[in-house]
Formats: sequence, structure tokens, C-alpha cells
Amino acid sequence: MANEGNEANRTESKPESAALQEDPALAVISLDQKDQKIRLGLLIFLISSSFLVLGRSLIDGSIGKPTPLIFPDRIEFVQDQTKQLETKPPENIVDTKEFFGKPKYLFGKKYSYLVDEMTVDIALRYAVGTDGDLFSFLKGMANIEISENELRQKSVLKSPIGYYATFTHQNRAYLTACINPRGISTVTKEQFEDNASDRAMDRDVIIGWLLGQKDLRDRRCLWTLMSTPITSDNNLNTTNQKLENVWVLWYEWWKFRFPQP
Repeated sequence: MANEGNEANRTESKPESAALQEDPALAVISLDQKDQKIRLGLLIFLISSSFLVLGRSLIDGSIGKPTPLIFPDRIEFVQDQTKQLETKPPENIVDTKEFFGKPKYLFGKKYSYLVDEMTVDIALRYAVGTDGDLFSFLKGMANIEISENELRQKSVLKSPIGYYATFTHQNRAYLTACINPRGISTVTKEQFEDNASDRAMDRDVIIGWLLGQKDLRDRRCLWTLMSTPITSDNNLNTTNQKLENVWVLWYEWWKFRFPQP
């Protein structure tokens, strides 16, 4: 009888973990409970963050709006042969055209430089909420008719700066690219998407997104369109090389001055 009592006591005092091992159904129930607690915690966190963002947006009107970009009147390159034309001050660019896929905000300035006795015009636009498709920009904003396939074929990788495209149109040589806040410069939508997704899962990006301070994907672009007149006397390869040299200097100047999100 004493032995039977001891056996009963040992059975009753079995730890919960042993009981779960003997009964898989109990283990499943326990895991479900933990999973529900995690989901509930995440739900409470998301709801709290939403109310926080809503409260901040009511107090601070700048929440959710793009960081402004100040375009300087003068940009000095570190190159003796390149200087800004004093006789042609920067012009404000105001785009009023509507076309499919137009970014939410698009504004900029047009600069002019003299590079080895060659005039180079540079149109710089700050785009927010874009897909980075420069084919749409060229067609819709600059009235440049170039096929998408041709633009893709002229997309060049110049490491570590990134992608850019050179082409000719109506007796002008062009170089175009999108300076990204993340990653290298881009020309096509696919290249831009790769950059926009970079660091999207970083802790500071996620926290900023939950607080309404950042987007998970940074869809801003400094669209650069350089051009110079060409004649039958011009050597196109030499002209493109000069444009590329200016592009490198231009990219390096703006990349580290890209406004924070």
C-alpha cells in the first residue's frame, strides 16, 4: 500500500515538461498559446505606433511630406577646366505636364558650365515617390523621343558610381542618370527598385517607418540630364568622354548632399 501511495505521489508531482513530452497534444496547445501571445504583442505594438503617428501628424504638419532640397545657385567642381557660366544664371525648372507615372513632387534647376571650351547644360530635378524609370522622364518631361530598348542598350556601368546612359538627339549629346539616396546611380526601373529596397529591413528604417518618419523604400531621385551641342566637326566619343568626366564630379558632389528622409 505504501508503494502504491508513493507511485501516486510521483505521478502527481511530474513536472509539466514531462507531461508535455508524454502528450504531444498538450505541447501543441502550449505552442499555440505562445504564438498567440506574440501576435497579440505585435498587434498592440502596431496599434500603439499607429496612434503615435496619428498624434504626431496632427501636431506636426511636416510628417509624411518629403524632405525639401535646397538648390544652390553656384556649384563649384574640383576641376580647373570646369567653371559655371556667369552669364547664364541657374533657371528654376517647373514641370506642369501630367503623364502616367509622374512622381508626387518634381522640381529643380538648370545649370550651365564651360568644360574645355564646351558648353554643358545640366538639368537637375528632385523627384519623390518615383519608380526611377528615366524613359518616362525623358519622354514626359524633356520631350526626348528615344525608345526604351535603345535607352536600355546605352545603359553603362561605371563602378563604383553606377549606371548612366549616353545618347544623341536633335544635334545634342546627352548623359542621364538618377542619383539615388541608397546605392549606385540608376537608369532603369529595375535598377532603381533594387536600390529602393536596399536597407528596407534595417532596424532604424523599420522604426522610422513605424513612427511615420521614413518609407520602407526610399523612392527619391535626383534626376540629372546633361547635354551639349554637337556638330559635324565634333568627335562624339570625345564629347561623351567629357560629359562622363563632368558626370563623375557632379555625382560625387550631390551624393553626399542628398537630403535625409
